[in-house]
Amino acid sequence: MKKWFVIWILSIPVCLLTFMNSFFMTAKIGSFSQEECKPKFIFTPKDVQHCSDVYPIDIFLISLKTEPLSYICVISGLYLIGFIIYYLLRVVKHKNNYS
Repeated sequence: MKKWFVIWILSIPVCLLTFMNSFFMTAKIGSFSQEECKPKFIFTPKDVQHCSDVYPIDIFLISLKTEPLSYICVISGLYLIGFIIYYLLRVVKHKNNYS
């Protein structure tokens, strides 16, 4: 079990660093011209006045298209959450066996 805790602890900085690199760098879409950013929108209406008004889901989807590191962020984030849920369920099951 200690091995999984070590992997979990190592996945925290991996998730944070890839998150900062891929999603915050993709947020620079607000500095693009109207002609550059509007074709990339999926959920954001095409009649927005500024490219900085893009929806967060579009920033996420654009980063998945343009930044391969965002996949590492998603995978490590899912691992972080999944391991916490697994561990909590294991503790509850262990506690119920001794009650």
